[in-house]
Amino acid sequence: MAAKVKKLGPVAIIGAGISGLSCAQVLHAAGVDVRIYESGSTVGGRCATRLWQGHLVDFGVQYFTAQSSEFKRELLTRLRQFRPIVSPIVDGDAEIVASPGGPRFYVLQGNNYLPQVLSRGLDVRLNTRVETVLFLPSGINCLGETYRAVIGSLPGPQTARLFGLARSPAEYEPCITALFEYSGASLGLSRECYARTRRSGQHGILASYCENYKVGRIVGNKTVFIVHASPGFSRDYEGVPPETYLPLLALENENIWRIPPGLLTASSGHRWNFARPHDGTRHRIDLPPGAFFCGDSRTDPTVESVWLDGRHIAREVLNYLASLVS
Repeated sequence: MAAKVKKLGPVAIIGAGISGLSCAQVLHAAGVDVRIYESGSTVGGRCATRLWQGHLVDFGVQYFTAQSSEFKRELLTRLRQFRPIVSPIVDGDAEIVASPGGPRFYVLQGNNYLPQVLSRGLDVRLNTRVETVLFLPSGINCLGETYRAVIGSLPGPQTARLFGLARSPAEYEPCITALFEYSGASLGLSRECYARTRRSGQHGILASYCENYKVGRIVGNKTVFIVHASPGFSRDYEGVPPETYLPLLALENENIWRIPPGLLTASSGHRWNFARPHDGTRHRIDLPPGAFFCGDSRTDPTVESVWLDGRHIAREVLNYLASLVS
């Protein structure tokens, strides 16, 4: 099949998140010429890591799980530098929140190191935005190039715009992410658990994670938290500068962890407009011939699930390309 599909010309993938990269790896291994367009300056999408205040912090995906033998094999052979987070996550009633996907892991070099590894050997065009593609009798036009198939690995609303769809394959919730640095180590309840969650809609904070549980990440005598605001809070403060909402989230975070006042030394805010699909909003979408999409518009919004979905869609693309010459 590889010899046949390569003759059909290149395939384009829009978005260099986990699903797009895993899809590209399968196609590339099958001999297909694959090109990935990414609007940002780095790969990974919401699997994002930042050097902040001298600390290495994951301000997108906090951890990942590994249930499938396929994903476990990928981690063991290509990544290796990952470690478990043993300390629990607890809810507002101080009950331990179970992980349906098994143990939680993080990457020593930052969770964004995983997509960096996945992108090796691939043709990735960073800082290249694709707003739409044209489906023509001669092929699919993307930025002046002609492709036989195009895969969108973007959030649902962006996928809809890319392919000119009437509706998104899934509706998404926004999330404001706040980074808080405090003076002192093992502050308050951070000695007891890795993260604390709240019920959505009742509070400004949905979850707060202590990055100190990731070995080697935090420098000096500091405690660092990554806070995910609730969808309601994130919608209410859309377009509002961080200096307005950060004090509100900081105060709530200190109450959650029982941190004494006056210890906050730095803060930063980031907004994810399409953080996660809203439960129960996925729809069946009819796509033009040669158009495919992968990622959390189709599956659970976990690293493992979208990685597996990218590979699944790659096999569909290979079958489609083979059908064009059969």
